[in-house]
Amino acid sequence: MTCRARWIMLVLAIIFLLPLSTSAQDTANSGVATAPSVTADYPSDRAGVLIRGSEWVSLTLQAPARTRAKHALAPTFTYGIAPAAMVSEYEGVHAPVQIEPSRPVICICRLMSLPGNPALVRLHPKKTFRELDGGRLRFGSKTAEAEQNDLIPINITQPESTVWLVQPQQDLPAGEYALMAGTQNMAIFPFTVAAPANAPAPGKK
Repeated sequence: MTCRARWIMLVLAIIFLLPLSTSAQDTANSGVATAPSVTADYPSDRAGVLIRGSEWVSLTLQAPARTRAKHALAPTFTYGIAPAAMVSEYEGVHAPVQIEPSRPVICICRLMSLPGNPALVRLHPKKTFRELDGGRLRFGSKTAEAEQNDLIPINITQPESTVWLVQPQQDLPAGEYALMAGTQNMAIFPFTVAAPANAPAPGKK
């Protein structure tokens, strides 16, 4: 094989192998390509926001009873779902809809469009209300900061143009949660994950 032929083969190898290398790197870095899809037999004759426990139940939109500004400094980047310096209070210690600990599927069914990306958030129970702290909604935070982050990692699938399926990446422990549809007005679709009746009391085994 002549020297010229070797150079031609080397150039062709670089041309064909470079796109494969770039594609593999993009897939590894994106995270989106490897995200698992969410599947569920969602209702075909119902509209609104539904959550599946033992059956599909409608979640009711709840506006905050009170919203106040935080005095302390807070991160300014919160995935665009809530003002970082605002704290909202919602009436009641628990939501009307309660499910058992699991990885529930939430169906945003038969809506023409969403004002933003769906997000699943954790609420904090107080004496007579639940609190949502915009400063604790941190997108892309480190693992060490997970306990300080009220934004729950989720998977989202859109099986139809007007249907979105949302599911947490891990089981939700007992607590207060809510779905937000990317809005800036702090309105939520709340639900409670209730501890099983036979679960031991805290501090007891």
